[in-house]
Amino acid sequence: MPNVNPDLLKLKNNYFFNEIDKKVKLKNLKNPLNLGIGDITQPLASSIIEALKKASLEMGSKKTLKGYGPSDGYLFLKEKIKENDYLNLDIDIDEIFISNGIKYSASNIGDLFSKKSLVGIANPSYPVYVDANVIGGRKQNILYLPLKEENNFEPICPQSALDIIYLCSPNNPTGIAQSRQSLEMWVDYAKKHQSVIIFDGAYGSFITSDNIPRSIYEIEGAKDVAIEMRSFSKQAGFTSLRCSYLVIPKKLKSKDNFLINSLWKKYIDVRLGGVSYPIQKAAEAIFSKTGKVEIQKTIDIYQQNTKILLNGLKKLDYKVYGGIDSPYVWCKNPNNLTSWQFFDKLLDKSIISIPGSGFGTLGEGYIRFSGFAKKEIILEALNNLKAL
Repeated sequence: MPNVNPDLLKLKNNYFFNEIDKKVKLKNLKNPLNLGIGDITQPLASSIIEALKKASLEMGSKKTLKGYGPSDGYLFLKEKIKENDYLNLDIDIDEIFISNGIKYSASNIGDLFSKKSLVGIANPSYPVYVDANVIGGRKQNILYLPLKEENNFEPICPQSALDIIYLCSPNNPTGIAQSRQSLEMWVDYAKKHQSVIIFDGAYGSFITSDNIPRSIYEIEGAKDVAIEMRSFSKQAGFTSLRCSYLVIPKKLKSKDNFLINSLWKKYIDVRLGGVSYPIQKAAEAIFSKTGKVEIQKTIDIYQQNTKILLNGLKKLDYKVYGGIDSPYVWCKNPNNLTSWQFFDKLLDKSIISIPGSGFGTLGEGYIRFSGFAKKEIILEALNNLKAL
């Protein structure tokens, strides 16, 4: 019998979100008020549903039946992405790769690079960045980039050189989006040190501030150093359908002069069978005239709910961040409570949250609240919070 991958054993025994579920189940709440949810609560747009149904019916006809699709995605969807998300940003069709969720892309992109690569990951951040690099044998090569209150939770470029840098803007969990100036500094840093930036823009559709780029390619020179990932999960409710995409510019090279675009194409030809045709047709509907209107209405609901949550917490004298360009509110715990202590106190009031410590050591002392919760849930939770 073979031995197991020793790097897999370096992961924590209990997945963070599973620990939360266990605590919630033990509490046996009659009416839980879930402000921790990072999932959708509004139904998918009717245009998406119709496109999904129509494409599914096509599979029942010999004339329109689709078999295996291209591993990098159908041309019809890639064209819509280019025309809508990258208008005037000079992105080519063959630089766009359709994937089955950012989690897949973010957890596998590291396979293209040497195990000896030095990796920079924000602290706190989405746990997958760290876990994927631990599995990939780089646990000892991770440099954590501190997101601190005094720096508006924006990552600061280190003095030392990094090979791979994970940036998420707007950030999960802090809800803070990186300014243009911050991204310019990181692009300059990456060019100086021949680094690759992996830019997670999953929550880009929630950006409303003027000085916040939605794409890292809005920054001059970014095509030389950056891979960008975007998702339809939060933008259009695809958390169960699973569809996203990433952009890898053809000019992007490794230090040893290999083209990253070609390497990723080779990788997914082996590892990914491609996203199903009906799902990609549903994603195409996002960019239709009707789809855009319907999806914006849903985003408006989430943004309004987040605003209610943010302002409600402020009125209760909680120190809060984010919630403007993101559906997440980053709340500083009162009375020096740890993340899990405050989580437990909130749970006593039937409120489910996410302990900040689960996103990294510098998340300790904070709680993440979510604007994906329904309005009535948020209002009831804020009323329960008055008792605290």
